[in-house]
Amino acid sequence: MGRRGFAVLAGLLLTAGLVALGVYIWSQPKTLKLAVGPLGSDDARMAAAFVQGLSREKKSVRLRLILTEGSAESARKIDAGEVDLAIVRPDIALPAKADTALITRRSFPFFITAKTLPIDRVSGLRGKRIGVIRNPAENIDLLKLVLSQYGVQPEEVEIVGLTRDMVIAAAREGRIDAFFAVGAISARTANDAAQRLRAAFGDEPGIIPIREADALAARNRAVEAGEIVRGALGGDPPLPAENLPTISITSRLMAAQSLDDSRVADLVSAVLSLRVALATELPAIQGLETPATDKDAPLAVHSGAAAFIDGEQETFFELYGDWFYLGVMALSLLGSGAAGVLGIESASRRKRAMAGLGQMVELLGAVRAAPDETALAGLERRADAVLAEVVASYSRGDIDSGGVSAYRLAMDQLGRAIVERRFALSEQGPAS
Repeated sequence: MGRRGFAVLAGLLLTAGLVALGVYIWSQPKTLKLAVGPLGSDDARMAAAFVQGLSREKKSVRLRLILTEGSAESARKIDAGEVDLAIVRPDIALPAKADTALITRRSFPFFITAKTLPIDRVSGLRGKRIGVIRNPAENIDLLKLVLSQYGVQPEEVEIVGLTRDMVIAAAREGRIDAFFAVGAISARTANDAAQRLRAAFGDEPGIIPIREADALAARNRAVEAGEIVRGALGGDPPLPAENLPTISITSRLMAAQSLDDSRVADLVSAVLSLRVALATELPAIQGLETPATDKDAPLAVHSGAAAFIDGEQETFFELYGDWFYLGVMALSLLGSGAAGVLGIESASRRKRAMAGLGQMVELLGAVRAAPDETALAGLERRADAVLAEVVASYSRGDIDSGGVSAYRLAMDQLGRAIVERRFALSEQGPAS
């Protein structure tokens, strides 16, 4: 194989190496930026657990947190393309360029009052003082949305903004008549916040149902109808005594619409697999949900997440199998073309190298007709030059053993012809 052959082979090996390098780089863990906030919130704690769990379990997707002031800023960042993911509460802020990957938390807002205040309808709260956690401020907007469904105007009640630590004291001191709890309980288990509410309003407080949850959901797509299950607040007798209709709001892991479907599917799979591993250190992770993928779902689901949830996620080879097939065909055609070029080039070089045979045939005739010793010596030198070229061609690989045999036969014939002609010239003697 000549230098060009080695160059073509090196090119093919380089191409194969680059393809292998590309596959290796593609398969390395991908780090995605996740906006969440504020620091210390339930969403931020959940996100931090995701980061640690994905790294500890050596998943193919990793996360890097970008802390924000809350859902509104997180939504702005993902819409601006500054992050790949964001955890937001859709009733606060809903990104325009991102879709749902997972529901990270579901809350069931409700009104709770002391047993001594017999109110069983939201409209009965007119003229009352209603406490609500003021951070985020959108909790107050949610309260006003619920009150408006029952014709209660904001000026007809006194809304008291509180911090979490102020709720028990405000209830016990009579500074609020009712409390609008947001995110205090889940549909599955009682939590610390629910226990604080029982401490504030007594072991048998009153809970006011939000029966028109469907109507509220129709007015605001970020709100869903929900139900607080019997006994969610614990106690004996259980509280509530029966399943209680109410609204539901969610926190969602949103993925940028531009994010590759396979990456989102891998992320959803990896995060869901953490539920068992992180259940002890973060019980709230058990509340992870996959969103509904129905076309009429109020909030769009990312196509990558939907593919995973519906069992339609394509494997690596399903995604890129056609490209591999085309690549193999291209390499095959390239190899065949290279082999053809090498064959043509090799044949051309052999043809040039074997051209010396024709020269030897001409020399053979010239030797037999050489008029004197001087002419014969010149022909012998030409034969030596042809022989030197043959040896060089053989060293380059331009002539195979068959070609060398042909040259050897020609050189033998030429050598005998020179000897015979020299003897004949010597018999003739010098020209007179």
